[in-house]
Amino acid sequence: MSSGNLARNTASSPKRHFSPWNVFSALLLLPDEATLNMARRVMESFGISVFAASSVLDAERILHNTRLDLAICDFEMPFAADLSVLQPSSRWRGLSIGLMPSPRLDDSSHKRIQIRIPKPVSVDILVRSLKASYTNMAQQRIAAYRHTLPVKLVSGTLAHRGWQRTLQQVSVLNMSQTGLCLNAAEPLPHGASIRMNLMLPETPSSLHASGHVVWSHSSGRAGVAFDGATGPEMKKLQEQLKMWLPRELGIVARTA
Repeated sequence: MSSGNLARNTASSPKRHFSPWNVFSALLLLPDEATLNMARRVMESFGISVFAASSVLDAERILHNTRLDLAICDFEMPFAADLSVLQPSSRWRGLSIGLMPSPRLDDSSHKRIQIRIPKPVSVDILVRSLKASYTNMAQQRIAAYRHTLPVKLVSGTLAHRGWQRTLQQVSVLNMSQTGLCLNAAEPLPHGASIRMNLMLPETPSSLHASGHVVWSHSSGRAGVAFDGATGPEMKKLQEQLKMWLPRELGIVARTA
């Protein structure tokens, strides 16, 4: 069977299993035109939005402006190893697939790559790698989804460099399973610890959460990453937020 036929045959599988692949998007950083066209064909047959980059600089621009779930990078592309999402310190939570010759598979061991594929790449290997990535991509997309809900911060304290104060005139702009965005009367210090009691809609009691400020803007907006994401309170929050997912992501949550 030809590569083209294999790529076309992948289209029916996601539909049969009701997996909404079309909520995902992928970055392709591939120097070889034949491999790029093959990868694009496979991604699009699954309904995945494709963003092809011609260079690492172009890839960084796409990453800055686009919500991406997957990055497929050929390490024979000049400076591909320098791509920000491949660095261990990257805050990007998408999935990375690295393509490289077999003798160089170990060269990328210090990079943030979940799947390594030896070259030359076949349609079958790419399809199997994509299917193996589904659950990871789905979980990350669900966890990062920002809910705009009438969440009320009932009370809270902020601690930073040995001092502590009560949070006042602070509202919740949006929330995900991993954190929330606050709007305060004044900038919150980066790195500060926060303890909060949150009241979610349609819930009878407040929920306790703690976290730390991971970014802060002069406008008063700040991003807070939750601590103890596996604790009972966080599990309760995650289950509650899953109930408010949009329809397609709700299907993702059930199939992941």
